[in-house]
Amino acid sequence: MKRLQWLLMLAGLLVAGSACADAPGRGSDALDWLLRMSRSSQAMNYGGVFTFTHDGRSETSRILHVNDGGSERGKVEALDGPPRELIRENSQIAVYQPDNRVVKLDRVEGRHFFPSLLTGSPTQLRDWYNVSLAGIDRVAGRECQLIRLEPRDALRFGYRLCADNETGLMLRAAVEDGARGVLQQFVFTEFEMVPAPAPERLRPSWSGDGWLWDRSGLVQDVDGGWQIGSPPAGFRKVLDLRRPVDARGGMMIQQVYSDGIAAVSVFIEPARSPAGGAPSESRRGALSLYSWRIGEQQVTAIGEVPPAAVAQMVRSAVSVKNKP
Repeated sequence: MKRLQWLLMLAGLLVAGSACADAPGRGSDALDWLLRMSRSSQAMNYGGVFTFTHDGRSETSRILHVNDGGSERGKVEALDGPPRELIRENSQIAVYQPDNRVVKLDRVEGRHFFPSLLTGSPTQLRDWYNVSLAGIDRVAGRECQLIRLEPRDALRFGYRLCADNETGLMLRAAVEDGARGVLQQFVFTEFEMVPAPAPERLRPSWSGDGWLWDRSGLVQDVDGGWQIGSPPAGFRKVLDLRRPVDARGGMMIQQVYSDGIAAVSVFIEPARSPAGGAPSESRRGALSLYSWRIGEQQVTAIGEVPPAAVAQMVRSAVSVKNKP
């Protein structure tokens, strides 16, 4: 269980990359609304409380986001369960875990944060989803426009988004799977537009003095020497890096693939399972995991996609280190 939670954190899925920089639209077209959502999540000053419902459980967090002259800062505070805070300074995040007296430093790239769930240009989503408007709803006392994204194949889930009528910011995001209904959902229960930057509200609750500062996540992109030969259509690699995994110098390759909203992380590390063994598979809500030994390496894919998608990615993984 601890290993799964660690992989989830590296995959950026515990608290649901950065949004695209397309100019916002104002029309009634569904694509215009996606453009507005993407832009608003970066440019606005906002705060509130949101819940993340998944796998029969609900987690509540308080969020504050500030854009001060193009500099993005933010804070996400867990309100239930173990105390935990995520502090963002532009492209870097710090996760404070007082129970363990640990601060984990990492990068924003390749991660998935509500309400900034679009990781690429919204225009590309039309190739993989039927995008349409679906009426008006209310979230946190505010009217919002419903947008439906229905998958064009069986290797991705559908989405139902609700964008604030006034600002365009995403107020609710649900992942759906046909007859199974909603698999997971982020939704604001309280929302406010912050009129001015509030630096004191963005500071962590703990100084971190005397804690372990884990900087292993501040690694640079590299060519990990592996490629996914057959990702689902539309999924492209957005991150490729090496991470240390133990004090003895062991390394793990992490690659992130995205179609613009759905994301899958692939991890390659020294094998743990016996040669010739059966693959390991699991599914929790919208999250699917598939792990299989390939040669001397263990390849694991985890993401908010159907099980067939992560299995396809792992089984098509190949080492290209020694190829011309």
